[in-house]
Amino acid sequence: MTENTALRETLTVFGTVQRTEGPPVSGAVVTLADMSGRKIGSAYTGPDGDYRLGVNTGGTYLIIASAQGHEPVASLVAVGDGTVRHDMTVAGVGGLTGTVRLSGSGRPVPDATITVTDIQGEVVGTARTGQEGVFSFISLPEGTYTLVVSAASHQPAAAAVTIRQGTQALQDLELAARGALRGEVWAHDRPYDGARVTLMNDAGKIVANTVSEADGSFAFGDLPLGNYTLIAAGHGPAAVPVQIKDGRPAEADVTLTA
Repeated sequence: MTENTALRETLTVFGTVQRTEGPPVSGAVVTLADMSGRKIGSAYTGPDGDYRLGVNTGGTYLIIASAQGHEPVASLVAVGDGTVRHDMTVAGVGGLTGTVRLSGSGRPVPDATITVTDIQGEVVGTARTGQEGVFSFISLPEGTYTLVVSAASHQPAAAAVTIRQGTQALQDLELAARGALRGEVWAHDRPYDGARVTLMNDAGKIVANTVSEADGSFAFGDLPLGNYTLIAAGHGPAAVPVQIKDGRPAEADVTLTA
């Protein structure tokens, strides 16, 4: 046996690829590369998650483990003049799907934005709902996440979800619609500038105030659905009932008394 052959036989990297929870990972691909990214060799893990790779010279190498349904993992391994054990742990991934619907009616909400954050508050993914309100994430590491859904003219909503390895989690979300109100204040058949405009809910609580513009216009946004009373004061107060019943802006004009 030559010296070079003996050297190649002794410079071996071996170990196991394991899951964060559960049995070892069989059939994972373990790749060894030098620090310039050139591939040295690769091997599949056996039934016990074990692998073995040989190198010709000592040094520091990059080693990568990847397996279907798991997040790939990369690390460095230093090879001296003998056999080196290097175990690796991969985190399983799972899928997530769901539907965003309007609270009360159950209608799907298209073009809503879904943001996924981990327990540290870092954003790990975003998606948008389709016409049927459906969203999906095909690959998320195991763990607990917070889903936040937002859409124009709706109140944001959040939910917690746990992703398990190799499973498809289902998490539906509901959004409460928000409305808007716009209109004009008139007096003596002309737009009224500077009228005090107040919006009161059906419980008698004032929810918003504004002042009419030079053209008599006013607007309120981000309103919960429901019944309101619109009050304008200038020459003389006037009040009209208003109903906010969906995400589209409602319209109501007020004519001041003399």
